[in-house]
Amino acid sequence: MQKQSAHRYSTILFDFDGTLSPSLPHWLSAYKFALAQFGHDLTDQEVIANCFYRSWADVTRDFKISSVEQFERHIETGLQDAFVHAHLFDGVVEVLQHCRDQGIRLGIVTSAARSIVGGVLERTDILKYFSTVVTADDIINFKPHPEPLLLALKQLGSTVEESLMVGDSHADMLAAKAAGMDMALFFPEEHKVYYEIEELKAIGPHHIFSNYEEIALSLKDWKKLVDELA
Repeated sequence: MQKQSAHRYSTILFDFDGTLSPSLPHWLSAYKFALAQFGHDLTDQEVIANCFYRSWADVTRDFKISSVEQFERHIETGLQDAFVHAHLFDGVVEVLQHCRDQGIRLGIVTSAARSIVGGVLERTDILKYFSTVVTADDIINFKPHPEPLLLALKQLGSTVEESLMVGDSHADMLAAKAAGMDMALFFPEEHKVYYEIEELKAIGPHHIFSNYEEIALSLKDWKKLVDELA
């Protein structure tokens, strides 16, 4: 993890898809399933370029799909089927446990519906680490708008100055930037298929890491620095 300051955070917000879970392939599968119902057969790269981090309305307009609601239902069907196989990145539980041991407040901020992520959180037994989970069901404006992050901080009783957003996408970084929070970019090797790292770096994340061992080490460094200054 690339650390730009000796700051210790009292609150850390995590994105879910692509950050806590290597679930981007599940979204890819769901989009391909939904588009196929309307006669569209796209490559992986075409789906990523035309569907990821875009509104249902924009996607359906571009592909001349008449019903946004129908398209969304097919996406949800595809996700329900794919998320049966969803799991966590290696090291996630250890990092969450370390945060809890240090009294760091934790939240999840995801653009996925609660019906999609809720089962994974329960099945992987990590829901106990989080004091709030903000999903698509709780907001009007999605990331990169800061609304979901600010809602999570309000529910946690936290301020932007003492909080960090951990995410993998442009939407995560831009939402944190708009909220005035520090940003930590998670970019494992497999994300090269989905994002251009230089474009993500250009947003200005305060930290960059490629695995959870790096963030665990950084959390320990933050504590050590605070202890030394105490």
